[in-house]
Amino acid sequence: MTDLVVIMSVYRNDKLKYLRESIQSIIDQTFTQFHYYIVFDGPVSPEIDEYITLLKDSRIKLFRLENNGGLANALNYLLNVVIRNLEYEFIARMDADDISMPARFEKQRNYLLKNSDVSVLGCWYQEIDESGKHLSDRKLPVEHEALKKLYYTRTPFAHPSVMYRRILIETAGFYPTDTVLMEDNVLWGNALKAGLRFANIPESLLNFRKDKDFYKRRSGAKYGWNFIKTRFKINRSLRFPVYAYLFSFMLGVIKMMPSFLQVYIYKLTR
Repeated sequence: MTDLVVIMSVYRNDKLKYLRESIQSIIDQTFTQFHYYIVFDGPVSPEIDEYITLLKDSRIKLFRLENNGGLANALNYLLNVVIRNLEYEFIARMDADDISMPARFEKQRNYLLKNSDVSVLGCWYQEIDESGKHLSDRKLPVEHEALKKLYYTRTPFAHPSVMYRRILIETAGFYPTDTVLMEDNVLWGNALKAGLRFANIPESLLNFRKDKDFYKRRSGAKYGWNFIKTRFKINRSLRFPVYAYLFSFMLGVIKMMPSFLQVYIYKLTR
């Protein structure tokens, strides 16, 4: 029996080297009593398929989707399985190219056990490049009100850093499938609308990988306009101040620019 389940999606473009590091960081957690749900979001490479299939860890359960439907669809598939099992109180996210620090689950679970008012918990994190080289330290606000204010202009969590209670899905709903790379951003807005509270642990418990194509995947006119429309909808729903709209518009325009310009602007504003 366990009250914690980890959910991860793997798809065809994931790299085996990063995936090994990511999965091993979960297997090696100091808190060991969890279940680990991994879904193949459509066909994956033979190397990845073989690696995961041959893992000798009873905590891991593998699921397969016939076609690639995107991250939100894959996570919702797992969440539908999770929610039916009432023993799971906490759900941890993990991505296939990031690295969790050994005590991440232990510290996040203990925090949630001691703070029953918090439903979504993230942590500080480090950004790393393809080789694992340190790029920057990301220290986000810790308390709910500061995180809510941060959400006026940007997301309050690194998605793969979060551990949340099942009540998030039961009250705020599943990940939206009608956005482009904004499923977590919208979910946090739905959580705030449902009256749920946020927090971050003020300790770096995740290495977040930013490869050379990170901004390329998040650029272009389609993505930029989707970002603006989605954020405007969130802002209206939560009655955010005017400057939230202005910031959303400016950020959306930046996302329409070539990726090399986004990198330059990102460095200037750090």
